[in-house]
Amino acid sequence: MQNVRHEPVRLWGPVALALLALFNVSDHALLSTHGAHFGVSKYSVATLGIPALAVIVGVWLTRHWQWLLVAGTSGALVASVESQVHLFSLRPGTSGIIDSLGAAGAVLIVIGVLAVTRDAAMAVTLVGVQVLATLFRGMDWLDSTIFPAPVVFALAGLGVLGAVLAVHAVRTGKAPRSEPVSRRAAISGTAAALLPLVFLGAGILLRQVLVLPLARAGAGVALLLCTAGLTLALGRGAFLKTVTAGFVLLAVAAPLNFGLYFSVSQLGTYAPAAVVGLGAGILAAQFGRSTVAGAAACAALAAVMGLVVEVTGTHADMTHSALGSLIVALGVLAVTSAVAAATPALVDLRALPVALGPLLIGFALAFRQLIQPWLAYEKSTTQFPEQYYISVWVVLLVLAALALLGGLYQPWERQPPSGFRDRGRPSPAPTAVRPRRTGPRRPWSRTPSPARLRGSR
Repeated sequence: MQNVRHEPVRLWGPVALALLALFNVSDHALLSTHGAHFGVSKYSVATLGIPALAVIVGVWLTRHWQWLLVAGTSGALVASVESQVHLFSLRPGTSGIIDSLGAAGAVLIVIGVLAVTRDAAMAVTLVGVQVLATLFRGMDWLDSTIFPAPVVFALAGLGVLGAVLAVHAVRTGKAPRSEPVSRRAAISGTAAALLPLVFLGAGILLRQVLVLPLARAGAGVALLLCTAGLTLALGRGAFLKTVTAGFVLLAVAAPLNFGLYFSVSQLGTYAPAAVVGLGAGILAAQFGRSTVAGAAACAALAAVMGLVVEVTGTHADMTHSALGSLIVALGVLAVTSAVAAATPALVDLRALPVALGPLLIGFALAFRQLIQPWLAYEKSTTQFPEQYYISVWVVLLVLAALALLGGLYQPWERQPPSGFRDRGRPSPAPTAVRPRRTGPRRPWSRTPSPARLRGSR
């Protein structure tokens, strides 16, 4: 099989087009500080079960990554059409199930792209596009009452086109099939997919109790322990890198909202900065400096937010677009750099689609659930948290910088664990073996040879 590291140029086109579909179905609350949702209705099992089924199918069929893109972009297209045409507006349950098809499609797109990814740059692009999609969906450009249907259909159509090109590339030999994830990773991904259903059952049983902050924090602890156990089953390296990337994703949530507030909620103001942050993350991945870049971005975010509060003492008049753009760019850079630093070890473990898919989101949700009861702040582009919230997130950003430097540090010479080496990669050069002596033994040798002993008899 061809080495995937030699194929990124041919994969970038189809992958980039397929990722555009995420702008229609991206999780709106991914970057917010909302707690886990425990609302229950008769359609909850279906709306949670369809994405869970997509995770299970995706992690077991990663070898057929191109067909995962086809299924994912098709689901996104169906959800996009329903969001514009409203064929089932009189049946909110059915409409919700169709929306869950979009979420399932997003899951399949993410797993499909990560399944074929073997370098940090493409993994950074995938996660960065999810961050951009979440940011862009929070603005009037996509969430206004007059929805731009041509833009929605164009993005969904381009995603399907990318999936078709991916199938064509594999069939013509221009792009390789991917290696399946390890069996251990597939089992962990399957269990991670079932966690939302387990917590739904807990919500049904403890609906009244979960109103209490301590109970919500306990739910966060349970989610964190479950996700940590599933990730630790992949190996200590996978655990350290995935949990650190999830913690960085949590730590930049409030700063990104901070940046949106300063940007006066104008897409044209912060969108270029977000794209610049993604580009900087890709460059850091290419040059092998992602750990340093991510730690520096977290430290700079903490300094900017702390200084703004100390100097002004208020947020009412601080609506400067340049400052907001800087915060958004640094936040996107921090997230993408954390992903880039984690990618090499996860590729060696053949766990990249699972670790940067359901397990990464599981860690981000668990951290958010832990902190939410004490910071009752809901994501809004017109509402900004009180001053003491900033101090908490400054501490989180500093801890994220330290975690990047410590937990994600990678020596340049890595030896992948036995049993997890990619078959498409060249094996390392064998160590030199000392040639065997063929001449007569030296006269001062203390141990005579058997032939010399026989000759002396």
